[in-house]
Amino acid sequence: MKTQPTLKHLMLCTLLLLSFSSFSFSGITISKDSTRAWIVQLSSSLPAGSDTTLSKWIRDGLSESILKGTFDTTSNKQKLYTDLNNALSIYHRKVIIRNFDFPGIANGSYQPNGFSQGTQFANFKVKLPSGSFDPDFAVSYAPDVMSFVNNTASLEQLPEGTKLYRVCNDGWDQFTGGYWTRTKPTSISEVIGGTAVQPEWNSFKNIVEYTVPAGGIWVWRGLAAAQKLSNNLNIGQPYLAGGGEQILIPLVYRRLKKADGSFDFRAINPAMQNRIVVLPANELPWKR
Repeated sequence: MKTQPTLKHLMLCTLLLLSFSSFSFSGITISKDSTRAWIVQLSSSLPAGSDTTLSKWIRDGLSESILKGTFDTTSNKQKLYTDLNNALSIYHRKVIIRNFDFPGIANGSYQPNGFSQGTQFANFKVKLPSGSFDPDFAVSYAPDVMSFVNNTASLEQLPEGTKLYRVCNDGWDQFTGGYWTRTKPTSISEVIGGTAVQPEWNSFKNIVEYTVPAGGIWVWRGLAAAQKLSNNLNIGQPYLAGGGEQILIPLVYRRLKKADGSFDFRAINPAMQNRIVVLPANELPWKR
């Protein structure tokens, strides 16, 4: 006597079929390996495992058509793959292949911030309220000056307990970097667009929080100037508009002095390090 297959039997048969790498149904071969043919072909000339890596980048959000087109037209596929593999984030990879579909990018062309060293550095050498000027608070590095709209910022004291936030790469040298905001970013657009952070500078992997100690600290406060989308690739259209508030913490709080009075850029000031916490990953909106 024939019996009708039960649901249990059907499920068992399905599992058995799926245990094979591929099977045929109505003349159609279905494979568990869904790697695109062009990736398989390309990966034969790239390092082992590149097919898996390329497929992951597409799942992460890289445009497959733009990625394929970039590889098709480059004269050095190995270098392109290496550059993409070494990129700091998905946003950095998108910049490399000109896949401009992420938040924070402004249409139009980048216009450089005007700069005259003799006059503009003077904006970063104002006297403290005591009437004296401490050279430790001076900003003498041109790119720091130019990172502010009109090359101008104000020296202000932040009171004890003020919270500052920084989006950055891994490591204490990054956690104690110069640029901060008074508000915790709620989107990647605020970081890339508002504070004009080029993806080739930042992995956007961490948000760290710094609490100002007793006695307060003096900082430079101003608006972030526009930046190119990429300095390395000279991409100025589209660009990063900036316009968000940024805080520059002077070196005197972040690094230790050497005997000659200069700063040791590798020596983290423990007074700052001890007041920094790395926020959990769920505090990064673009990682949720």
